[in-house]
Amino acid sequence: MEHDELPFLLGQPAPPGKEAVAALADLDSSITEMTVRGRWDCDLHLAVATALRKTLAEQPSGLIVDLHDVGDPTGASAQLWPTAGRWGAAMQPPVPVVVCLPTQAPLAAILRRRGARFSQPMYASLPEARAALLSRRPLTDRIKVRLRPDLASAATARELVTDACTAWKLTDGVLHAARQVVTELVVNAVRHAGTDLDVAVTRQRNGVHLTVGDGDPRLPRIRRRDNETHLEDPGLGLEIVHAVATAWGALPTRTGKIVWATVRSRGCRWLADA
Repeated sequence: MEHDELPFLLGQPAPPGKEAVAALADLDSSITEMTVRGRWDCDLHLAVATALRKTLAEQPSGLIVDLHDVGDPTGASAQLWPTAGRWGAAMQPPVPVVVCLPTQAPLAAILRRRGARFSQPMYASLPEARAALLSRRPLTDRIKVRLRPDLASAATARELVTDACTAWKLTDGVLHAARQVVTELVVNAVRHAGTDLDVAVTRQRNGVHLTVGDGDPRLPRIRRRDNETHLEDPGLGLEIVHAVATAWGALPTRTGKIVWATVRSRGCRWLADA
């Protein structure tokens, strides 16, 4: 993500009856579920493709795309789902992408005829899809801690990052940037959410992935600094994250939200931009 781009934010579902694409993250499993609803057309295609890019940017351990409420009797969307699987496979580390739709749905029959079952796994229900992803989820280096909504928790989060980066022998550049980013994410959550926090640090190629979960469903909003605003002012922590992180964003969860950031060595490029 270039630093003049917007962060990867995915909001809450639209009201019932409206065409919508929504994503929910799960901090414990790191699996994200995307729900697509509505009649398939060019607008929905664009919305889904955009949401896929944003969701994969968070680099979950797996992505489930729920197509139970998609109206696509002609299979106009059939080409997109194997493409999404290839996007996930190109990530570092790879993100398995599975689709969930009724076995008797016309789209399922079209995908089977095209041989997509070999490159794009399909499941009839969400529990089946979750179980499949959990069973194949690779072991990753991941440390997680629950913290109180106290500004002093930022120091604990920094120590967690320091211990992780040191153990994983990451560069000083990654260490210092990750400490700065996790500090801003935790302070922002304490100030604006005021709930217990779940902080996770995951090792990635040439860097780390940082996640801060809280119980407030409101997604963050970045403020731009003017001539009369100081970096110490509340709300500007995300501007620092935006400047330092390789990529960052937020996703709703069933109990609130997560705000995430990826920090990598200089010269490393987010593969989804390629």
